[in-house]
Amino acid sequence: MIKKFLLFILLVIVNIMVFCSEIEQAVKLINEGKYDEAIKLLESNGEQNDILLSIAYLGKRDFQTAKIFALQYWLQNENNVLANFILGFISEELKDYQSALLYWNSVYKNAKDSSLRRLAKRHIDVLKRISEGK
Repeated sequence: MIKKFLLFILLVIVNIMVFCSEIEQAVKLINEGKYDEAIKLLESNGEQNDILLSIAYLGKRDFQTAKIFALQYWLQNENNVLANFILGFISEELKDYQSALLYWNSVYKNAKDSSLRRLAKRHIDVLKRISEGK
C-alpha cells in the first residue's frame, strides 16, 4: 500500500515538473516571438493556460481570439488585475472603448502597484475624452 502511494506521489511530482517545464517553454517561445509554436505547445497540454494563450494570440495581433482566452481567465476572478489589464488593452485595439473603460477602471481599483494605477488612470482619462468626443 505504501509503495503504491509513493508511486502515485512520484507520478504527481513528475507531472507537475513536466507541466511547469511546458509553461516555461511556452513563455520562452512567446518571448522569442514564436507565437504559433507556443500556442501549439499550450493547446497540446491537458490543462489549458488561458492567460498565456491570450498573450500568444496578442503577439500574433489576433485580438478576437486573444479576447476569448482572456475572458475565460477573467471569468475565474473578475477583479484579477492581469485579466482586466489585458482585456482593457484588447478592447482598445478593437475600438470597444466602453468595455475598455470598464476593464481599466477595474485595474485602477484593484491594482496595488502605484505605477500600474497611474497607467490605468491615464488610459481612463484618454478613454473618457474619446467617449466625450463622440
